[in-house]
Amino acid sequence: MVTIRDIAELSGVSTATVSRILNKKGGASDATISKVNAIVKKLGYQPNFVARTLSEQSSDLVALLVPGLGNPYFADLSERIEQAADRRGLHIYLCNSRDERDKVDYYLRFMEGIRVRGAIISSLFVDEEDLTKLNNQGIFTLTMDRACFSHPYSALYVDHRAGGYKATRYLIRQGSCSHLMFISGPEQEKSSEDRYAGYLKAITEAGAKPVAKLTTSFSLAGGYQAAKGFLEDHPGSVDGIFCSDDILAIGAMRACTDLGIRIPRDMRVFGYDDIELAEYSVPRLSTVNQLPEDIGEQIMDLFESTVSSKGKPQKRSIEPHLVIRDSSQTRGA
Repeated sequence: MVTIRDIAELSGVSTATVSRILNKKGGASDATISKVNAIVKKLGYQPNFVARTLSEQSSDLVALLVPGLGNPYFADLSERIEQAADRRGLHIYLCNSRDERDKVDYYLRFMEGIRVRGAIISSLFVDEEDLTKLNNQGIFTLTMDRACFSHPYSALYVDHRAGGYKATRYLIRQGSCSHLMFISGPEQEKSSEDRYAGYLKAITEAGAKPVAKLTTSFSLAGGYQAAKGFLEDHPGSVDGIFCSDDILAIGAMRACTDLGIRIPRDMRVFGYDDIELAEYSVPRLSTVNQLPEDIGEQIMDLFESTVSSKGKPQKRSIEPHLVIRDSSQTRGA
């Protein structure tokens, strides 16, 4: 591996001079600069990113911690954030935690080790103590969605209670549902709990019946198995299903089909996230959209504002909206 010392020896200058030239800080004649750059090009030298970041105490690398890319929602969100970062000359280091605390710990240590510019975090397993440790080291943070909102640092919050309320109210009023079931993600998953709170509020206001709350993994199989098991054991007890994400809803719709339950004639179904697949499922899935078209720009604007203000807390909330498709139509539709 070619080092700065090799470049210095071949150029006949000090390693400090080579470093200044590579970092475009001058301090050498035009002839020396041209000579060093020519040797760098000839040898194919690549600067050590970590060492340069530590020496300069700055970075164009932004850590993005997400629970996993198997869920299309987080894959789409990550892509939008990366595109917005690219337009600002920044680079995203994607940290896929798989919702495992050990992996979260690894990535938090990594962020500290290479002095990233800051961190954008969506994780159930990052708490206020973790955020305080990062911010105290000058690694400013922005949490979003699934992370806690009440901490004293920057946060982007989606009002999932409002989203759950709107979807359930639609099923009751326009879908003519009176016996509704909620299929949730894992226990203590904050966004699911908020959506469930909105569901209960709409049901209570309308005098409808909350038949069951089923807890499962965020997966097609999870939605399928939860819905199929309950509907087999309690035939005719449910006329509407609200799921805390689209993947669960698509799994639940498949279960209904396998049981001979027609959607939307016999059962109305509502999802959450408005992933691309929702528009192409059969029937097309009604859902809650929580991502404005410019969500990547909003996140990066909030992040950069936080960094430039040396960690001054910035708080912003987003209210989701309904996307009505075939799966929530009334019986006669």
